[in-house]
Amino acid sequence: MKRKPPHPITLPQGGRVSLSYCPDYELRDVTKAVQETIDQLGGIGQFVSPGESVLIKPNLIKGCPPEQALTTHPAVVEAVVCQVLNAGGKPFIGDSPAFGELSSVAAITGMEDICKRHGIPLVEFNKPVQVSIPDAWIKSIALDRSALEADKIINIPKLKTHCQVGMSGSIKNLFGCVVGKRKPLLHFRAGDQDHRFGVMLVSIYNILNPALNIIDGVIGMEGQGPTGGTPKFLGLIAASTDGPAIDRILCKIIGMPASSVEVLGALREHYNIEPDINKIQILGTPLKSFSGRTFTPPERAEIRFNLPRIALSVLKQIRLRLIAKGRTL
Repeated sequence: MKRKPPHPITLPQGGRVSLSYCPDYELRDVTKAVQETIDQLGGIGQFVSPGESVLIKPNLIKGCPPEQALTTHPAVVEAVVCQVLNAGGKPFIGDSPAFGELSSVAAITGMEDICKRHGIPLVEFNKPVQVSIPDAWIKSIALDRSALEADKIINIPKLKTHCQVGMSGSIKNLFGCVVGKRKPLLHFRAGDQDHRFGVMLVSIYNILNPALNIIDGVIGMEGQGPTGGTPKFLGLIAASTDGPAIDRILCKIIGMPASSVEVLGALREHYNIEPDINKIQILGTPLKSFSGRTFTPPERAEIRFNLPRIALSVLKQIRLRLIAKGRTL
């Protein structure tokens, strides 16, 4: 790994979270909001140096048009890409979709167009590297080489409720750096006991240690996320270097109890870390500006996938790969 090893999992007294109101996905408006949130944290130069390779990690769960609110909106991704380019960094977009090949997912979600416009790489996560996790039940996990070797990571989640883990925010989004169908297998192995899945998510976040988290909450998803919910306007772009702090603030904004979010439960129960909302410093747009927009919570489902479901998912993935290569089963 080129980046420094992660620090032990700790939470400073009073992380900083930057908020900005964004009325729509017009690139001009999104660019303004993204720049505001980054500038309130010190500017992009605090996070990216000239010549550094920077992984831009959106949520690209599957190939759906942006208006369905399953994936990070391309306007937010493009605004961040431009920030990195302006700082002299070398951005690339990468992910491992839960459904489908990245090439087809990128074409539908707008990521392919961004890469072409700015001449940057699109990298599918398909080069697993086994990384030790000494403080978690899983002991080691296969993360993509591109994510591990990037000088910096800018994590750009889509704000969504999530039927298995409560909410998908900054910490959950980096689960996409696990390669391919290892993800449902990890669901199966973790199960629903003792926040094992949350401990794994926190460990992945700690290993990858993103330089910055930027939340696409202009239109989020409520109800049966991450794929079966309903788009919900919020008008939010948020940024922070502190994943637990920003996820706690997102819970406050959408009216979700922190106790119902898997990663925050894991932090509390296994690491004695509980973000104190009264000690988190809010920069930019006041928190009260986003009040009254409570999201409908999901009906909870088990974290554990059963083996037949995993086998069917693997077969579907093989079929999609064959189709992508011009063949059919």
